Amino acid sequence: MIADMTLNAFLEELASNSPAPGGGSAAAVSGALGAALISMVCRLTLGKKGYESVEEEIKTALDKSDELCKTLTSLIDEDITAFNTLMDTLKMPKETPDQKNIRNTMLQNAFRKAAESPLKIASACLETIILAKEIVNKANKNLISDIGVAAQQAYGGLESAIINVKVNLPYIKDKTYQDNMSKQIEILSVQGQNYRDDTCGEMNKQIG
Repeated sequence: MIADMTLNAFLEELASNSPAPGGGSAAAVSGALGAALISMVCRLTLGKKGYESVEEEIKTALDKSDELCKTLTSLIDEDITAFNTLMDTLKMPKETPDQKNIRNTMLQNAFRKAAESPLKIASACLETIILAKEIVNKANKNLISDIGVAAQQAYGGLESAIINVKVNLPYIKDKTYQDNMSKQIEILSVQGQNYRDDTCGEMNKQIG
């Protein structure tokens, strides 16, 4: 599993001539980094003097960020699996009408999976950005910049994942499915930018 690799090994694999891991996996990693940073901030807030009144909220945020980090990490490999399945499906025989029909049906399913995997990544990244916004005025003020970085990392992951949704949609013949997915990613993009901007705006106020 990619998630079990060392950082250097992952980067070498990412830089290799293998098409996977690729942009989708990189998007998931970016989001996971944001979630991990939020977990760090929460752990360095709990038990600190002056933050007793928000301890329960920070504990809840910590549980969420740890879970989001796990989710995004698992989505690294899920995205690779979806891509590899698509590539394998493209190699299926298409010499007879039956073979073409089977291949076309499986291709439609494969393209859907290839679009749905990065959509999950984008959704988890949005949750991460929202979480950063929730703690920006509550967590340890000495780590305010880390919250800003977390929001930016997750936003980068969100927008990167959306690119990977968009690239697969034209190959899906179901117009209703296409329209639904397009609406979802538009909402994710707008909300992600808004929450990112709010978080970084609050951060900048504290930094001065």
